[in-house]
Amino acid sequence: MTGHDFLPPRAELPDGMAPLPEPTGPPGEPPARRPTPPFWLPIAVMIAVIAFVSIFYAAVLGIAKASDPSFDANHPPDSYSLAFTLVQDALLVVGAFLSVRVVLIDRVRASDLGIRRLPLRTLGRVVVLAAGLYAVYWIATIVLERIFGTPPDQQIVTDLKHQQSVAVIAGYVVLTCVVAPICEETFFRGFMFKAFAGRIGPGWGALAAGCVFGLVHAPNPALSLAALAVLGTCLCALYWRTQSIIPGVALHALNNAISFGVTKSWSAGATLALIAGSVAVVVLLATAVSGRDSTVDA
Repeated sequence: MTGHDFLPPRAELPDGMAPLPEPTGPPGEPPARRPTPPFWLPIAVMIAVIAFVSIFYAAVLGIAKASDPSFDANHPPDSYSLAFTLVQDALLVVGAFLSVRVVLIDRVRASDLGIRRLPLRTLGRVVVLAAGLYAVYWIATIVLERIFGTPPDQQIVTDLKHQQSVAVIAGYVVLTCVVAPICEETFFRGFMFKAFAGRIGPGWGALAAGCVFGLVHAPNPALSLAALAVLGTCLCALYWRTQSIIPGVALHALNNAISFGVTKSWSAGATLALIAGSVAVVVLLATAVSGRDSTVDA
């Protein structure tokens, strides 16, 4: 299985991207294609998950306030936001899995959500492509800041800067550098982008999924959301070219680890260790989840 299950024909590849081999099947039979989820399904799943978690979070804060009048529901401990963000990320993946299961009416494979191994011989090309797309993101970010100015810190950045608890900082590391890259790439690239690309083509699909990825990080500053939309679009292009979300998971972890190290003003050595550890862990986890039959023939 080469992993073109949901995606449109290769003629719609973005300019400059060489096509991968078409999926093959038994001699004399056309390649099998898995059904494409409806365009609206990822949006519906995302809204349902966010609404459920928001209501649940508000209820928990209300209960905490009722049981302890001194509890500040407007500024709850970081452990609350960490726990509920983890729940939200997990539910996005569960929602994607169940949605694909309903569409396929069949066993869901890791490859149905873009989790496919890449041959080691493609590593050099993938690294160069990922580096190029990451450069596009940084160029766009610099241009936006030159035009509109530097945006204020996101709330999570402000909280993290002043956080001294080792346990909470460790929780942030796991959430931002491991959990978020895996869960968000599975949902936004492996599920949402696939659905969009199957209906409106990869170019518009990448732009649409990238914009949704940026908007879902609201209420952060608008400039930050625009930069994240560019990053999301670049991650879609990376998935489209490689036919695997694993390179995107690695790039996502690298980006978050860099941001984390800079936010906490860690030394270069500590930040590099965080980057290496985060990328290694997410790649190993994603590779372990992928099945042997889901390797991309590239």
